[in-house]
Amino acid sequence: MAPNPLLLRPQDNITIILHRPAIPENIGSVARAMRNTGFSRLIISCPETVDWPTAGKLAVSAADILDRAPRCGSLEEAIALSEARYLVGTTGRSRRYWQSAEIGAAASQILSRSISGGTALLFGPESTGLTNEELTLCHTTVTIPFDGELASYNLAQAVLLVLFTLMIQAQPEDRPDSPDSASFEEVEGMYAHIQELLTEVGFLWEDNPDHMMKAVREFVNRAEPVEQEVKMIRGVCRKLLYHLRNK
Repeated sequence: MAPNPLLLRPQDNITIILHRPAIPENIGSVARAMRNTGFSRLIISCPETVDWPTAGKLAVSAADILDRAPRCGSLEEAIALSEARYLVGTTGRSRRYWQSAEIGAAASQILSRSISGGTALLFGPESTGLTNEELTLCHTTVTIPFDGELASYNLAQAVLLVLFTLMIQAQPEDRPDSPDSASFEEVEGMYAHIQELLTEVGFLWEDNPDHMMKAVREFVNRAEPVEQEVKMIRGVCRKLLYHLRNK
């Protein structure tokens, strides 16, 4: 399922990951929404249903998307399988350490990053959405605008609204080339190096280092470092760690 940067349509380099979906009708409706909007790459992570015949009935003419969608046993496996270099989480709630953008404002950046190395859109389960820990893995998060007291959408509706927004903004012929994005593994390696360095100098709270690292991830992700910049940051961390340990 490796993304192909040479493809002309951004949709071809975007993977939809459904994490812990529980309602088969929603899964089938997501496949149908993908066919309507020109997307075809689907991964199902930790499904909480085995009623695939019902999902297939709702998929209608998009049953082939559902049939070839890999079913993974963990979110990390699904992200790795997507081979995306830019992971976008979706959330309907305000979070302390995430400054989410509305999908309309974020669409152009998502499409641009998909051309430079592939993008994955991560949707959480119907009942709770993505957890804070799952959102931590994402490079950015997006929300869907609402007008009223209810901020969360049905899973299939949320996927359709996000994909429809991307579809109407997808104009690859007018989109400038983007530098190579870092892979998910490279970015996670960078954060491991940063955490190691901050621990060495005593910056992180000993009783809850993850609390501060969430804030670090938030501002670094906003900078959207590309592959060479990630390598540079890791090199700086390695040098500093060496000198700290060999005074």
